[in-house]
Amino acid sequence: MPKKETESAQSILMSKIKAALPGNISLVDELADLLGVSNDSAYRRIRGETALSIEEIALICKHFKISFDAFISNSSGGNTVSFSYQQLSGHVNTFREYLENMRKDVLTVLKFPENDRSVIYAAEDIPVFQNFAHPYLSAFKIFYWNRSILNAPGFEDKKFDTIHVDEDLLAIAKDIYDAYSKINSIEIWSDDTVTSTLKQIEFYWDSGAFHSKSDALKVCEELGLLFARISKQAELNVKLDSNNKSDKGSYALYHSDVMIGNNCVMSQMGPMKGAYVSYHTFNVMLTTNPGFCNETDLWLKNLIRKSNLISGVAEKQRYRFFKRIDESLKRLVQKIEND
Repeated sequence: MPKKETESAQSILMSKIKAALPGNISLVDELADLLGVSNDSAYRRIRGETALSIEEIALICKHFKISFDAFISNSSGGNTVSFSYQQLSGHVNTFREYLENMRKDVLTVLKFPENDRSVIYAAEDIPVFQNFAHPYLSAFKIFYWNRSILNAPGFEDKKFDTIHVDEDLLAIAKDIYDAYSKINSIEIWSDDTVTSTLKQIEFYWDSGAFHSKSDALKVCEELGLLFARISKQAELNVKLDSNNKSDKGSYALYHSDVMIGNNCVMSQMGPMKGAYVSYHTFNVMLTTNPGFCNETDLWLKNLIRKSNLISGVAEKQRYRFFKRIDESLKRLVQKIEND
């Protein structure tokens, strides 16, 4: 490859790295630490005087979660987009890695100044972060994903009981929510957003997968606390921590009359965007490809325009929305209590 083209591609990559870093972190220091080279060598790579090796490019893309295709061309066009994802298998350790990577991603967003970080979440299901504010509900979700989705060994014959969920996983989940509660967020819910969680609880009850009736009712109780917290956040336009105290993140909630289709998250970190798209129930793929992110951003903003704002002063619409949700939960609770 001619030197000019190498410098052009390398310059684009360096711009991507710089965009991925908060302003208080030195690009030179970060690159030197990552590649195990001196600051002088890092400077030469930043200026394009020393070409990056393919191994260094691979390391940089993996560390900063930058799509390879996002910098090899100045154009955001084209039909090929690269995604990164956490490969999950039927082993509890891979699920731990999944949660640890989620925590890392949320903490990365949190490193940026308050006004330079945000998340838009189109929620086909209850946003995964929101479950993690409630330990019993978190335990149920973690157990359900391992037993019913991943078929993790050791879960197949167990009934739900918090003793089967590692406390370390619950601690990671709480860290994730604590970080998310500080990030400015817009969430878009539909009437179907709560359906999957209600059906998961009902399915476990009908199939005898709860250790006891009290376990099932405790999960329902915490799900009710989640709905109450979301409603309060919407009323105040601010995130609440796990103790229902105001946190730093602003919050806006929209109600979509149309089916959302899939969970989609757009994160904004300074000038850099990241698009997360769900697959296989709860796992996600990430890309920072500019073209894909811009299209996703346009789709989300179009969805917002077609949705109704139910946070802030929209008291009547908010009340009706959560009244329907509460009634669905009450029907489930009555079924469990009467069985």
